[in-house]
Amino acid sequence: MQRALHRKLIGPKAHRQLLAFLGEHLPHFTPPTSAVVWRKQVPTLRAQVLDLFFRGHPAGLLVEQPQVHWGDRIETGAGYTIRKLRYEGYPGLWVPALLYEPDQLGEKAPAVLNPNGHHAGGKAMDYKQARCINLAKRGMLALNTEFLGMGELRADIDHNRIAHLDLCGIAGIGVFYLLMKRGLDVLLAHPKADPERTAMTGLSGGGWQTALLAALDERVKVIVPVAGHSAVWQRRGCIEDIGDQEQCPADLCTIADYDTLSALFAPRPTLLIYNRHDDCCFQTQRARKSIYEPIRPVFALLDARDNVALHDNTDPGTHNYERDNRRQLYKFLNQHWGLETPDDDLPYRDELQTEEALAVGLPPDNATLLSIAQAALGKIRNGKRKTRPPAAARHTLASLLKLPQWKNRSLQAVGTAQKRKDGTIQHYLLHLDDTWTLPLTEYTPPRPRGIELLIADGGRSALAAPLATALAQGRRVLVADILATGELRTDPRHQMLVATAGQRPLGIQVGQVLALLATASQKSRVLHLTAHGRICPVVALIAAALKPQALASLTTNALIDSLGRLIDWPLSYDGTPSLYCFGLLAEFDIPDLIALSAPVPLADPHRGPLRL
Repeated sequence: MQRALHRKLIGPKAHRQLLAFLGEHLPHFTPPTSAVVWRKQVPTLRAQVLDLFFRGHPAGLLVEQPQVHWGDRIETGAGYTIRKLRYEGYPGLWVPALLYEPDQLGEKAPAVLNPNGHHAGGKAMDYKQARCINLAKRGMLALNTEFLGMGELRADIDHNRIAHLDLCGIAGIGVFYLLMKRGLDVLLAHPKADPERTAMTGLSGGGWQTALLAALDERVKVIVPVAGHSAVWQRRGCIEDIGDQEQCPADLCTIADYDTLSALFAPRPTLLIYNRHDDCCFQTQRARKSIYEPIRPVFALLDARDNVALHDNTDPGTHNYERDNRRQLYKFLNQHWGLETPDDDLPYRDELQTEEALAVGLPPDNATLLSIAQAALGKIRNGKRKTRPPAAARHTLASLLKLPQWKNRSLQAVGTAQKRKDGTIQHYLLHLDDTWTLPLTEYTPPRPRGIELLIADGGRSALAAPLATALAQGRRVLVADILATGELRTDPRHQMLVATAGQRPLGIQVGQVLALLATASQKSRVLHLTAHGRICPVVALIAAALKPQALASLTTNALIDSLGRLIDWPLSYDGTPSLYCFGLLAEFDIPDLIALSAPVPLADPHRGPLRL
């Protein structure tokens, strides 16, 4: 029995089918046919992306100006002053920042927004101080903003807490976007900032912030992202490029992938900097094909082919914004703003400040992604659930799940049946269109009474004990793997891409269980479903809620009492990725699903009978 449960029926093809699925749902950017057509598309694209980012957020956030508290000044005696400040990036969430301000400012000065990347030191990182010092010495205003999870905002080190907001129907990406947008608001509110000479640049997460804000906010006039982004369609085959959830928010690619977003830079001057041997992500050879080459035709179409350039850093060529990359920035700003500043670093090493010296200070109750999610959960719990007829509720649930419908379902036997004294073992592959193939093993005792379908987070190999119990009851048993279990196990980051592509991993899992039940119904009208783990019991309950008539009973093992526990405890995204289905908790919690699955008898050995 154990040997049969451990047998591999698909092998490497399991991963390839997921990559193929993503390939079908992650289209490449198609360059526009004319400048007129493109100019008409641009405002709509930007509006659609912003609408997506601010699903579930309070209205008016984008147009409100941030509150700003100015703090101490550091008089450097080197031609510039460092002014400490914090601004309210999102309601209740204050962002510490440093403004590097030249001592001698003209009537209007160039201004550069410098967001952080994924480095624990945040705004105090030496390479970032070096850049801001050099910009200030060149007569520019340089705003150095903190990034969530870094520096003084380390309370938010887990960026995938975005998922907790998504579960509540609030787009977590909106928090990230508003923080960077309001940083630009603060910079441009400076009385000496020149709105026609405003640039943005940063490394890694700072490069991603640069690309995203510049794509959607035309106030950024010069764009220099460093090793921060590539197209999602390219990332599916390169897991190190996928990044955290802010990089790949739910449904983004239903509107625009990063190749399309980068095309929105045109015709503004754009320098894409990547590192040839990057030891983190977005190596030049990959980004060249997925970003630089696709957007060049757009710049050409807008008579701005000389405004886009790519620099391939080889010194040191790793994940960096060191001297060579800074030199490219200085030269690019000189070129497009008509400046005559040195094309190399000015002295800065003796002027670097310690992390402690640059600390701004934050309110003790400063909001975090988790606290925002907890507040949203509180509103859901205190609110009144909509009362809907079962048919309407099931329609809403299927829509939230983006529940797939497969036209063709076929069962393929693998090998010959193994006949034993206590029954027969047969392996199968269940094909769902040309998209998914599910491995399953059937155990048939003499004179079976009904069928039991077994699923578990750990896959078929984890179901020996439940299989023995079902066989002892005289049932035919189907033991199956569904998406993200057993042979179909996948990295959580690939599930993230499924959601970015506009699909729902949870919906795929539920659809696969329903397909398995439909297949089993051809052998018996009496169907029992048993699910083990953290995820599969929820999958099974949803399947029962959608089609209670298909089941004679449902047994779960360790079913959580509320989806809100994902936030209460909290659980990590990586441990339960498919459960963070966008907006699910805002409409349905576990008790709602239990009610919708009536009259199916429901039991859980950890909770007793939930419905007799």
